[in-house]
Amino acid sequence: MNKKGKTVGNIRSNLSKVAISFVVLFILYHSAEYAVVFKNNVALFFIFQFLFFLSAWILGNWIGKNGLGFYGLSLSAFRVKYFLIGIISGVVLYAVPFIVSLSLGIESMTNIPHWIDIVKSSIPFSFGVWFTSFSEDVLTRGTVFGLFNKKLKNVGIILISALLYLLNHIYRINDGFETVSYIFLLGVLFIIPVVITQNLWITGFMHWSGNTFFYITHNIIQTDSQTSFLTPNQIFSIWIMILIPIAYYLGCKYKSKLA
Repeated sequence: MNKKGKTVGNIRSNLSKVAISFVVLFILYHSAEYAVVFKNNVALFFIFQFLFFLSAWILGNWIGKNGLGFYGLSLSAFRVKYFLIGIISGVVLYAVPFIVSLSLGIESMTNIPHWIDIVKSSIPFSFGVWFTSFSEDVLTRGTVFGLFNKKLKNVGIILISALLYLLNHIYRINDGFETVSYIFLLGVLFIIPVVITQNLWITGFMHWSGNTFFYITHNIIQTDSQTSFLTPNQIFSIWIMILIPIAYYLGCKYKSKLA
């Protein structure tokens, strides 16, 4: 077999491996989600999450011989600055539209528990959502980046990942245009740190802290929405659209410092 034939064969082999990897991880991710959302079975949720990351490590070794590094979660790539940037970015992502909604009277807080109760209630959720956030990032961003890095331009990787992230929310597809819009835009925003840093750490912590902040401000703290010319989801979408070019510009400008 000539060199060109070997190259085509290797590409087909990698595509097949990544496709199998995606199917396995997709089943495990949604099995965990089903266990906690529809069955309220926390133990089963953690079993499936454990199987998800174990399978990702095994499949990563099968595809690229680097375990979770194939998906951008190599421990050697972790930096404290990724943690700090991710946490701050996730809070800013959700805090700004929430403050705007409160300021405009679109949302109002009807019950604010004592801060100790807020902390007690948020810790179990924060622990569990760490796994769902990072596992979804592996599935919809790490897999795409691992497959298409250096084969497609950044814009192609971003669009494919965002579409996959949208389709992964199979329970939300019928919730209307507003929901579909902000999920797709979130998918665009979340993949940007991945194409800049070549790993999932900033996105993972951003995703996790954002989910935790939203839970605290809309589940532990009781809120009520008022009829208005704008909805909270529309404000959220507008804010994401503002952040996308800013995140890409700053990421490219300070890429060397993020390495």
